Amino acid sequence: MGNRTTNPLVSIIIPCYNYGIYLEEAIQSALNQTYKNIEVIVVNDASTDPLTLSKITELEESLITQVIHHKKNKGISATRNTAIKVATGKYILPLDADDKIDPTTVEKTVEVLETNSKIGFVSMGMRFFGDVDDVFIPPKYNFYTLLYRNIISPTSLFRKEAWEQVGGYNEDFIYGYEDWEFWINLGKNGWDGFLIEEPLFQYRKHGKSMIDTAIKNHHLIINQLLHVHHELYIPINSKKIKNKWLEKTKSKSVPL
Repeated sequence: MGNRTTNPLVSIIIPCYNYGIYLEEAIQSALNQTYKNIEVIVVNDASTDPLTLSKITELEESLITQVIHHKKNKGISATRNTAIKVATGKYILPLDADDKIDPTTVEKTVEVLETNSKIGFVSMGMRFFGDVDDVFIPPKYNFYTLLYRNIISPTSLFRKEAWEQVGGYNEDFIYGYEDWEFWINLGKNGWDGFLIEEPLFQYRKHGKSMIDTAIKNHHLIINQLLHVHHELYIPINSKKIKNKWLEKTKSKSVPL
């Protein structure tokens, strides 16, 4: 499937804020896909680090990716939305600048969306590297589980039309878990999810990632989710859901 030029275009979007030290690895993993009909869009979210600025300049000169600049730092949600607005792909794959993907990621995830129109997003297992060496395969997709447990990889393929339907990533989620809120929003609007039980996503653990930041603000984000999607939680008791979230926070075996 990956070698046919008639395959739908996939836009791999890479937000970057002061992650020049990792950026080249992320881009290379995107370009090394077995599925060839892709475009790579990098958004520089007003980086200040000299190394990052140098890497961004090199990218612009090489023309191997499209580069967009924010004049002011806007955060991960707004940066992803900026990239997706200009993306021309039928499908979108967000990839943070400090992470990587397996060479078969796009090929395997596109196959799922192309064969089932009800599925709006395809998640995958995660391989941790860096400070932690581990593999995590989340449970199969279930919307009600998703309401209290973040079971979807932040790097998951989704339909651009689904993103348009829900209005993109919620830019009010500045403390993290913006991807979690996005998946909940897709599910609420009738889109199914699907899990590929392989660690295709490579998540770098270095103590400064968005997930690390989110964990520090976990209680705040829980309250924000309960407020934004209150109609989903009232029937099943928001206090019960909140307690389940807190239980998951204490578990060291399950990443959030």
